[in-house]
Amino acid sequence: MTVAEFRAKLMDQLDAHGDEINAQAQANIEQYRKRNHKIRIMDKEGKPVVGAKVHVNQQTHDFKFGANMFMLDEFEDPEVNRRYRETFPKYFNFGTVPFYWAGLEPEEGKPRYEIGSPKVHRRPAPDLCMKFCEENNILPKVHCLCYDKVIPEWLPKNDKEAMWRLYEKRFQEISQRYAGRMYEIEVTNELVASYGWTTCSILANEPDTDLRMFEMARKYFPQDKLLVHDCELADVGWAGCRSPYYLQIHDLLRRGAQIDKIGVQNHIFIGVSGDQEADIPTYYRHFMVDRIFNGLKTLSSFGKPIGITEVTIPTVGEEGLEAEQLQADMLRILYTIWFSAPLMDSITYWNLADYSAVTFPKWDENNCRGGIFHKDMTPKLAALELYRLVHEEWHTELELTTDAEGYVNFRGFYGDYTADVNDETIHFGIHKGGLQQTNYKSQK
Repeated sequence: MTVAEFRAKLMDQLDAHGDEINAQAQANIEQYRKRNHKIRIMDKEGKPVVGAKVHVNQQTHDFKFGANMFMLDEFEDPEVNRRYRETFPKYFNFGTVPFYWAGLEPEEGKPRYEIGSPKVHRRPAPDLCMKFCEENNILPKVHCLCYDKVIPEWLPKNDKEAMWRLYEKRFQEISQRYAGRMYEIEVTNELVASYGWTTCSILANEPDTDLRMFEMARKYFPQDKLLVHDCELADVGWAGCRSPYYLQIHDLLRRGAQIDKIGVQNHIFIGVSGDQEADIPTYYRHFMVDRIFNGLKTLSSFGKPIGITEVTIPTVGEEGLEAEQLQADMLRILYTIWFSAPLMDSITYWNLADYSAVTFPKWDENNCRGGIFHKDMTPKLAALELYRLVHEEWHTELELTTDAEGYVNFRGFYGDYTADVNDETIHFGIHKGGLQQTNYKSQK
């Protein structure tokens, strides 16, 4: 298929409903992502400054735009590693740190927390990721405390009591190093799909495993935001309140689990089995408008913050700018829908660079070409489009003039701001539940 044929096949519903989707999204963004604010400028005697020019500029986003950090210092070429380190904080304020047990503790009793630990591909040491985050004002996330599919070979997988003891030891160790330092803690990952796992422990299919994991997480992370994570958004949208993920969350909450946020994936793995065209019937569900919006509606019914936790958008057809433009268009539409959802608070792209994804026999995510950067970490059109959305379309920068009472009034996206007036800089924020007015008395 040509890229034009892929576009016609995949984008038919999104294009047909484009005006309706965009109108609703823009209305929601205006309502849920922005707030009115006013600044009053006074001179050093406390009198209002009239007719002053005020340059208002947003510095940060409260909304979390993220990616996984699995390739931090993982490329063979030092120049690509440098480019990755330079690029990440320009695009993202949120980073997923790998805590997969198999990669974190491949040898019993020798966890790889520290910088300089033995290398495991796509599993940089958590301390390395944390240092990078703290140096670059990036909020880190634990992924994940319990993913019973990706666990070390040395575990006594068929001994239930031993497995619980070792899980508790793992939770305790991680909490001692990272509790209170993370934006959120992903407690369980993909347990809804555990019936099909072949490498898991006896706990994967025990009925109370998810509840006990949350109880244990709250014990060791008493102040942290705890996240449940599973499923694809389109699959929740298909079955609604009868979807396995909805039923899992409903059951956990009914039994007293303290869930602070709901995470859901959006992997469009076209090409993962080899031929991209052959995969279209399987992954077309991600482009079905009713499924997208019903998935968001279903998860929103719990009244908790939502995160799109793992995003893959493929580059289909022959490589080149036409294929990149299609990927960029997909990203723009999907990110706009997600960003506009009232309870959404984060969107995390998954594998940033092409050919840096996970591969297994008969499963090769690199065939999707799902990176928004080329393999050398130069931006594809999708990366440039994401940057434009975050730093231009969803960004507030205004030139204002104070009125007769010294006020400027405006509506801005949630985040931290500066306002420059008469060679002075004012620092303030626009946040949900925060102050709606900033008063500034000149020092000159």
